[in-house]
Amino acid sequence: MRLTAWLILSLLAVLVSASCPQAKQTGRTTAPAPTPASQAGTGGATEVTSPPPPPAPVGAQFAWLPTSDRYRVAAWFWPATGNEKSAPAVILLHQRAKDKSSWGDMPGKLVAEGYAVIAIDLRGHGQTVDAQGRSVPLDALRDSDYQAMLNDVAAAHAYLATQKTVDATRVAIIGASIGANLALMYAGSDRRVRAVVALSPGLDYRSLKPLPAMPGLDKRPLFLAASKGDKASYDAILALQQAAVKDAPVTMRAFEGQAHGTDLLRAQPGLDSTIIDGFLLNYLSPHGPPPT
Repeated sequence: MRLTAWLILSLLAVLVSASCPQAKQTGRTTAPAPTPASQAGTGGATEVTSPPPPPAPVGAQFAWLPTSDRYRVAAWFWPATGNEKSAPAVILLHQRAKDKSSWGDMPGKLVAEGYAVIAIDLRGHGQTVDAQGRSVPLDALRDSDYQAMLNDVAAAHAYLATQKTVDATRVAIIGASIGANLALMYAGSDRRVRAVVALSPGLDYRSLKPLPAMPGLDKRPLFLAASKGDKASYDAILALQQAAVKDAPVTMRAFEGQAHGTDLLRAQPGLDSTIIDGFLLNYLSPHGPPPT
């Protein structure tokens, strides 16, 4: 009888131990799973695993550009061909949800004409990271972040000023969509920008409003382009042309269709040549003496 009772008790003990594995961990606690960065008060940013940057295109150099608010902007820089001294430069600003790779062969064509070129990833895009080295999701950007993209443009301009073969007082900016708004706004406050190309700008895009910047552009050359089917942008180029200072050299191109931003360059064959040969080379030529 005692033997039977002992066997029953032993069997019950084994069953209890198997069903309650924590009974084997007396005196120890299991550490909770780490909280994701997006849930730890980081404003939606996620930690960067610091992979090596992808190779830059042929002829370009990869660079990190520090901003005044401690972002690190990822950039590709193409020096002017032939080691020209004091070459004018072009800053390329992509549209929302794209990055510095969206310009196709435009950088190469600019370099072939004697320009230095820099294309950047605006914050919230591409490889650019915040002060803690984190990538910021596009959907987490607020209006204040879009306003702060002007710091990204300033960082690109500051980098150009460090290049011995670049004349940072002779710069053009080509922007697409939100990049066009940034180009107009930045140029309105910095006279070292000698010409602006705005592809599919808007009048109020994510709080970026270029219309008030127009008086600051005074008589500097401006190239505006949009598709007629892209109504917001088409209305914008009409309003911007109207707001330009009297006698300012403004070129406007309106196209059929709905192509927007850098897609205009693919939808309209020859537009890149019009921008370079028909506009930039007239107003910011790498050849001959700089304009006064």
